[in-house]
Amino acid sequence: MATSKRRSVVLHFDLNRTILMSDAAGGRTMENTVDYLLSECTWGYVNPHRPSEWICVPDVTNHSRPTLLTYKQFVDEAYPYQSLATAEVQDIDQIKALNQITKKNRLMLQSAFTGGKDAPGQSVRDSFKEVMQKLHFPLQEQREAANELAATMPTSSLQEAWSKGRYYLLPSFLQFLAFLASPDVTEQELDVKLIFRTFGDDIEWVAKELELLVNGQHPVGLPPLPDRFRLQLEPSACRVATFYRDGFEANGTALALGTLLKVPFPSNEGADRFYAALSPQIQVIRGFQSIHETLNNMLQGATILALRDYYEWWSAHAEEGQYGKLLLIEEMAQKEGDVTIFFDDHIETHRSHIVDVRTVRSGAPVDFKQSRGTYLERVEPFAAITDPNYYIALFKKHLYSSQEKLAMDGQLCERQRSISPPIKTSKLSLLDAEMELLRTLEEEVTREDEKSKHDKITALLIRDDDDDDYDESDDEDT
Repeated sequence: MATSKRRSVVLHFDLNRTILMSDAAGGRTMENTVDYLLSECTWGYVNPHRPSEWICVPDVTNHSRPTLLTYKQFVDEAYPYQSLATAEVQDIDQIKALNQITKKNRLMLQSAFTGGKDAPGQSVRDSFKEVMQKLHFPLQEQREAANELAATMPTSSLQEAWSKGRYYLLPSFLQFLAFLASPDVTEQELDVKLIFRTFGDDIEWVAKELELLVNGQHPVGLPPLPDRFRLQLEPSACRVATFYRDGFEANGTALALGTLLKVPFPSNEGADRFYAALSPQIQVIRGFQSIHETLNNMLQGATILALRDYYEWWSAHAEEGQYGKLLLIEEMAQKEGDVTIFFDDHIETHRSHIVDVRTVRSGAPVDFKQSRGTYLERVEPFAAITDPNYYIALFKKHLYSSQEKLAMDGQLCERQRSISPPIKTSKLSLLDAEMELLRTLEEEVTREDEKSKHDKITALLIRDDDDDDYDESDDEDT
């Protein structure tokens, strides 16, 4: 009996504010991070008499009026980034310096959103307290176990969180890992892989927490995870790699294997010379097709990989998505039921912002309207903290959505076969058969064109006045 092909499910996870709440790359403490996430989901309006003042409307939970904007949006608009692609000044060092100042101003304001008597978000301070409470281990024995383990660790974001009795990896993500190891997933025809993505240097501590989960030594007391959930950092294991980007086209992206060290920016020597000087064992892969093949090969023998992305290239271009974290996709594989998706809190409702989705074959960017909900999933940090089943629900949503689409595509193909006129070729020459096939296709195209024209005319007659614009409320920065 022929065995069915296992469906490939490759899940890319951002780290900061997606599966953990300690933003080492952004220079924020956990308290800063919680203030930041509240600033991006709390609405208000600009004081018409004092444009530099934002006034909170605490009872509004969504973009119900066009005059409203989140506090994060307000600050971002007050302090815009410069882009190397559009700025009048084309000096990289100068743009980098200007953006660092802008980032510092954003960080200072957004990270103090609810703190202090005159803070703009003081009215939602209770929400801050609720979230901080959810970020602590609920049981005293769990907090004590975390504290004991922290005492054995060097100073790090993991050590800091556990020494204070707080989660590092969110409980919703810990539950998701346990779910992946359960029969609910392992008994299905699924080949699930995880790829951690970050601009920062926190991969080492995620790997440490995974090791404790596999060894059955984690403070939460979950059953030990299978050994395949270890993240091996040794260069020889080839489970980690670092991106370098210095151009928009395919040859402007390189991937260094077996290292988490990144090329300084700007660099006069580029990735090849930098890594050659660092270690002759580091292999540098360049170009989308080669990088995609390399990552597929790395995944053949692993469940978990970690990639460090190149923040400097993204920052130098005003944090636009087409310069961000690279996600290479094969559209044909998706049509066959495979799943590739990137989870990141920086993805917005109207643009990718931080993820550069490209097709492997052509290297062309994928339009956000196509990638949104298919290859990209915006993570809501508040829900990820407060809902223990958050990531399990997202996984099921995308898996079932892919299955339904596959079933619908199959039904469509069957329907097309049933309604397409038969092409009689048995008594015709090959050339005649090809000509008849061409005429048949032309007739079908003509019918589709006529139907399209009819639909457009109908739409004009019954058009609804409502616009279906994307909510532009979720601008992000690191």
